[in-house]
Amino acid sequence: MRMPTTHPDASHAGTSADCSQPRLRSDAKANLERILNSAREVFAAQGLDATLADVAKHAGVGVGTVYRRFASKDELIQALFDTRCSEIETIAATAREMPDAWEGLVYFLDVISLRMADNRGFGDLLMDGRFASDTFARARAGIAQHTAALVNRAKEQGTLRSDFEVNDIPLLMQVVKMAQKFGGDEAPQAYRRALGFMIDGLCASRTGHRELPVPALSSEQLDHVLHRFQASPDKNC
Repeated sequence: MRMPTTHPDASHAGTSADCSQPRLRSDAKANLERILNSAREVFAAQGLDATLADVAKHAGVGVGTVYRRFASKDELIQALFDTRCSEIETIAATAREMPDAWEGLVYFLDVISLRMADNRGFGDLLMDGRFASDTFARARAGIAQHTAALVNRAKEQGTLRSDFEVNDIPLLMQVVKMAQKFGGDEAPQAYRRALGFMIDGLCASRTGHRELPVPALSSEQLDHVLHRFQASPDKNC
């Protein structure tokens, strides 16, 4: 009896096609995780002025791979920072619930400054209205509501100077952001000293000064910082 002729690869054709699909999905998932992890590191170090090409280079993939996952930088920023904005709203709510409103305000300013120091991109997002999403807008509205209540209560308790307004908080945070950029890698904690001076100036009255959390820059640190600014003034603006 003559057996029917069969192509030598026919028995494996279906199997090969089926096996390729999970592999493709696995590769795509790995690429996505690599892109997200790289974006976190790039934006944290360089701020949100970093480009998708910077992210792709750090991830070791082509920029086209990044664009296949995210149509724009704004979309990638939203994927990375939605949760962090919600976290800041929670911190503001926690500060608002503290019995001593002054302690709540100091806590809020300290924690926000620390988050900005840990992630330059997050500091950019917090202080820059260019980056918008429904989640960001809700979080910002919640933060504003909690901090306004906190500021009003601190003034009612007589611990916060009466001429301070909630809209002064972004002003203070912008000064902190600039102090963080000024200190850079040479003096990464220097911003805490600037924040200490500002908090001390917010007291309604005092008999002494708030202890500053870090010492002043050494002459060597200051020389390094000033040399960096002189060498690349455009990058330090």
